[in-house]
Amino acid sequence: MLTSPLHLRVLATTLDMEGYASKAVLNACGIESLEHFDDADWVPVSLYDRMIQAALAHTQSPALGFAAGTSLANQRYGVHPMLAMHMPNLRQGLKDIMRFGALLLARPEIALHETNGSARLTITPIIDKGPSAVFRAEFIAVAMMQMLRYGSANSIKVAKVHFTHPAPSYQSRYCEYFDAGIDFNAPENAIIFNREVLDQPLPWHDRVSYLELRTKAELSLSTAQRHVDMIQRVKNVLINAFPNAPTMDDVAVQLGTSKRSLRRHLACRGTSHTELVKECRQLMAEHRLANAGVSLKQIAGELGFSSVTCFHRAFKCWTGMTPQAWRDQSLSSQKSQAAEDLQTP
Repeated sequence: MLTSPLHLRVLATTLDMEGYASKAVLNACGIESLEHFDDADWVPVSLYDRMIQAALAHTQSPALGFAAGTSLANQRYGVHPMLAMHMPNLRQGLKDIMRFGALLLARPEIALHETNGSARLTITPIIDKGPSAVFRAEFIAVAMMQMLRYGSANSIKVAKVHFTHPAPSYQSRYCEYFDAGIDFNAPENAIIFNREVLDQPLPWHDRVSYLELRTKAELSLSTAQRHVDMIQRVKNVLINAFPNAPTMDDVAVQLGTSKRSLRRHLACRGTSHTELVKECRQLMAEHRLANAGVSLKQIAGELGFSSVTCFHRAFKCWTGMTPQAWRDQSLSSQKSQAAEDLQTP
């Protein structure tokens, strides 16, 4: 799974604000500097995990998640802080977090559930194991608690807070911060509170400012979604050019980006132009093999192989099957499906 490098920036800034050396933590993760990280090029969650563990080791503060969740560093990055400041009510603020969370995460980490008299905000961190999972659960819960208090003008009544991890040595801090009963080793991470605060209008809501910020967020989301689809766009270019194989320069020009940015984006997602060319050749080979009227020699030529033997070798490397065996299996499946369709009333 991938995540925005903004998470790394927030943690590094938090460390600096708390008086620690973020550079030492970054170096422990093999990162010289975050200056060269493009916010549009996401990083593996495993890198964020390593940074959290390095930060915990460097600070020797097991409750670092509390400091990070309340840090002013969170207000420096992304669209969420300003949107939350101008939200019309808490319900819309939570909707915005879940909608525009796609700018930072592959999936939402929070969800809102309502019953007749109460609301339950569940938290599912992107890291679910080890000390980083505890850090992330604390970070989100504390940050959400801040927002709940702000969005209810401090009229919120928290009935219970659940955490899936065992009670830490500093559990008294949980009770003091949330001012509610805390359950550890629970089935889920959740904050349970009075439902009526969700639609309570905020007197400081600025409609014009909020709409301007939300429009900017929608534009950012649209751009990000196009960027996330880059791999599929590269595949489309390669397949449309079949049987030719465009170079990375050719693909970059067609997609309106630079070769350097394209290479970095693909590498961030664990692939490369060469790998995608191979993948598309396999897709086209399978597409052609599904047509029993096209000979193996013709397919090999269309794919750019010098002989059927070379095609045979490459296809077996891709799929573990020979082209003929794959074709026989595919045609057999097609016949079976056609027979089933005839029997279906």
